[in-house]
Amino acid sequence: MNPTSLSLIERLKAAAPEASDWGRLQGIYLPMIEGWLRRVPGLGEESADLAQEVLIIVFREVPRFDRQRVGSFRAWLRQVTVNKVRNYRRQRRRRSPAGEDHADGFLDQLSDPAGELALEWDRDHDKHVIRKLLAAVQADFNPKTWQAFQRFGVDGEPAGRVAEELGMTENSVILAKVRVLKRLREEAGDLLV
Repeated sequence: MNPTSLSLIERLKAAAPEASDWGRLQGIYLPMIEGWLRRVPGLGEESADLAQEVLIIVFREVPRFDRQRVGSFRAWLRQVTVNKVRNYRRQRRRRSPAGEDHADGFLDQLSDPAGELALEWDRDHDKHVIRKLLAAVQADFNPKTWQAFQRFGVDGEPAGRVAEELGMTENSVILAKVRVLKRLREEAGDLLV
């Protein structure tokens, strides 16, 4: 099990964060950001490059990130992404003014915290991050503990049935769920709240 209880964001804000923590942040967020950028009208193949540029900004600015409220990190990340696309589009328009561009409406909806696209971003963010964090912390647990957590904590099977089938006590199944959830909360920190 990871010996530190610091969340990923807290570790990245430290004076000398580990390269593995930066890699974990990239592994969690690059696919999600790139997926959202592919949805922006008119970006096309530029979405991969822009996703990398968003991460560069995040890497540079995350040490100064200050959680203000629930959902601050995902809202901050969404706004960094929107701002990067807007800046890119502004520069592109200066070089070659073109006709109508449908990306403005998409970006306006995405940047509006109460808008449907922003709410979709939040839901997508949480599902994506949970999947990535589950994969990241699975190695911290023995296979039987992980299987008990999956079946009882995720799939919703009754603890008694899981215990019987895995040769565990019902209390051990419940504790497996508690331990994995605790580890997820430690790792997630500001990523999900």
